[in-house]
Amino acid sequence: MDVFRLFRQLWPYLMRYRLKLFLGLIFIVISNLIAIVNPQIVRQAIDYLKGDIQTMRLFQYAGLIVLITLVQGVFRFLMRRTVIVVSRLVEFDLRNELFARLQSLSQNFFQRTPTGDLIARMTSDLNAIRSVMGPGIMYTINTATTMILVFVMMISISRLLTLIALLPIPLLVFLVSYFSRQINKRYSAVQAQFAEISTRVQENLAGIRIIKSYVKEKSELQDFNRINREYINKSLHYVKVHAAFRPMMMLLVGLSVVLTLLIGGRLIISGTITLGQFVAFNMYLGMLVWPSIALGWVLGLFYQGVASMKRLNLIFDARPDIVDAPDVKKVTRLHGAIRFERLNFSYANGSSEVLKDIDFQVEAGQVVALIGRTGSGKSTIIKLIARIYDAPDDSILIDDIPIKKIPLKTLREHIGYVPQETFLFSDTIRNNIAFARPDASLEEIEWAARMAEVHQSIVEFPDGYDTLLGERGINLSGGQKQRLTLARALLKKPSILLLDDALSAVDNLTEERILQHLKQVMKNKTCFWVSHRISAIRHADLILVLDQGQIVERGTHESLLALGGLYADIFEKQQLEEFVTQVD
Repeated sequence: MDVFRLFRQLWPYLMRYRLKLFLGLIFIVISNLIAIVNPQIVRQAIDYLKGDIQTMRLFQYAGLIVLITLVQGVFRFLMRRTVIVVSRLVEFDLRNELFARLQSLSQNFFQRTPTGDLIARMTSDLNAIRSVMGPGIMYTINTATTMILVFVMMISISRLLTLIALLPIPLLVFLVSYFSRQINKRYSAVQAQFAEISTRVQENLAGIRIIKSYVKEKSELQDFNRINREYINKSLHYVKVHAAFRPMMMLLVGLSVVLTLLIGGRLIISGTITLGQFVAFNMYLGMLVWPSIALGWVLGLFYQGVASMKRLNLIFDARPDIVDAPDVKKVTRLHGAIRFERLNFSYANGSSEVLKDIDFQVEAGQVVALIGRTGSGKSTIIKLIARIYDAPDDSILIDDIPIKKIPLKTLREHIGYVPQETFLFSDTIRNNIAFARPDASLEEIEWAARMAEVHQSIVEFPDGYDTLLGERGINLSGGQKQRLTLARALLKKPSILLLDDALSAVDNLTEERILQHLKQVMKNKTCFWVSHRISAIRHADLILVLDQGQIVERGTHESLLALGGLYADIFEKQQLEEFVTQVD
């Protein structure tokens, strides 16, 4: 991506605020038009000194210079007040659109892209784009108009001196081309390393309890120091190039000044130009110093922006894997009858089949339990029903409608999903439970908490339901977190409840009470329950036993025990474990 493609992509965002931007550009031009007047006043004042001098006239010149400088300052304030505001508004829009795109993407994207890397793109890279849209645009227009106006005034004084002053330009073009490529390359490396640091920090903070329990603080610090050192080295590598750019530009400007002084002195002696004209010419030449510096700085911003936009386009160009089918039906209500028809499934990474020839039917209102050894595909079935992953066409039907033809929004509105890994927001307990229904009353929230057997734990906190949870609910036990996420799903009152080992951290007595509540809550509603504990699923209407991705047994608790297969084997082992625990 080059600078022109960068602006072509950002142009629609700029056009949303074209009035402010246009005013800002007008203020820049007016400011520079005013700026070129001062050297002419100085020229007149110096040439006036050769004749009869009147003190009042000199005061008039001085007063005029002060007045013009003040007016110029006002317009410079206005140009910053408009153009910089536009850059902030563009940043606001970009951040919103980036976040909206992230919300729309499927789980595969987040499995491929580290969270820390995404955070770096949403912060550091977005800041680089803002700098392009604000200072980048402002100083580009300012530099261009200043140079054009100054060159016109310089030519009006002396074409020869102007030509001499422009001699270093070819070298300037070469330096700009060379340094721009280097800046782009090295800044991309810096941003990639910053993303790695962000990822490491995010992972470290999320897993701080594991790190401490394994006494790995020193080793983690050493790893972080290594990554941080690489970041510093790459940053210094970038800074060396960027820092060399400005002095090179200043050197070329200085060369122009030296050449101008040598030739200008001869022109004054020969009477070709006056002393006042020569002073004015040098003032104009001095006005090119900052634009020359700004040119290098702005080009650095642009190529930083190009590198950052490439990184942001990873998000903008990503498309969700899970979308509504073109022939999606107008479905507004689901009852919960679910049918799997000879389903075979493997994940997108090309691994072997996770599920093989899965075939079963569930009537609305039934409770279905999934049990089996670790890695047998139980959780995958749950995720396919919730369309976290897509199954092959027409292999899953809900209410006799292929799942892909049910609007995704409708499907998920009717599903309550409690995953294996609980997640709670850094918010109050009340808001965590009411996540799916922000308008729920406190009575409804308390009802859901009672059904999940977590109400008593909540009221024991000093602030009750207004207790603020730490990140991911770090101030709760594993069982409390599981019950809170269950309460969140129950408050939604879904037609289909998916419980993926949702009570693994809950003791047997509490689990039994929750099961009794669920019988009432999920009456006439479909429930899929993944569990490793037979005690949790023995009353299910249908139990599916999975092994190596296949359904090897199916039936009720009693019929499966009578079969004497894998289910009976798991049951006997769990009974023995319970007996040993009671004896101890």
